[in-house]
Amino acid sequence: MGASHPRRRTPRLAAPRPPDVVLPDLEVLPEGELLRGRWDSVLVDGAELSGARLEGLVVLECAVEDAVLDGALLAALRCSSSRWERVSAVAADAARSQWADVEVTGARLSALRLPAARLDRVALRGCRLDGAVLRDAALVDVVLDGCDLRGADLTGARLQRVSFTGCDLSGADLAGARCDDVDLRGATLDDLRGVDGLRGCAVDTAELVGLAPQLAAHLGLRLL
Repeated sequence: MGASHPRRRTPRLAAPRPPDVVLPDLEVLPEGELLRGRWDSVLVDGAELSGARLEGLVVLECAVEDAVLDGALLAALRCSSSRWERVSAVAADAARSQWADVEVTGARLSALRLPAARLDRVALRGCRLDGAVLRDAALVDVVLDGCDLRGADLTGARLQRVSFTGCDLSGADLAGARCDDVDLRGATLDDLRGVDGLRGCAVDTAELVGLAPQLAAHLGLRLL
């Protein structure tokens, strides 16, 4: 009999830790206090804040629902232990913002700018992030579920324990990204750019075949 060999085990990715957002009883924040720079344990419901200047805004244990922040300036925002639902922040600028223990559901975040932002224990579900800019951002324990990330800019980003379940990353750019335990299985990766940033990512067989042209071009191979 030949020598038996130990069965190889398929390595498992470390699953992201989803946020655990438990909110206290909330009172509606009066309209006159929306621009005061701090939302603390309040409900922001249906606020019209397009183009508002909210640099350095602090959001703590809040629910933000049906608010419109299109084109708003949210640089250096700090948000923790909060929920955002059906929010629109198209082309808003949230550079250097910090998000921890946050759930975002059904949001329109097309062309949202998040360069150098940090996201810890954040879940985004059913959100539009097409054309979003996450250049040099840090994402740790982030869950993206059913999100549209077509054309998103993730160049130079650092991703650790991030999953992209059912997401569309067509045309996204991962050039120079640093990935550790990133799950791309089930995501759409058509015309993905920056395949050098895929080191540390998990893909399924069908996705690997679809990535063959980009990988070949990156390695200088000719497909015959």
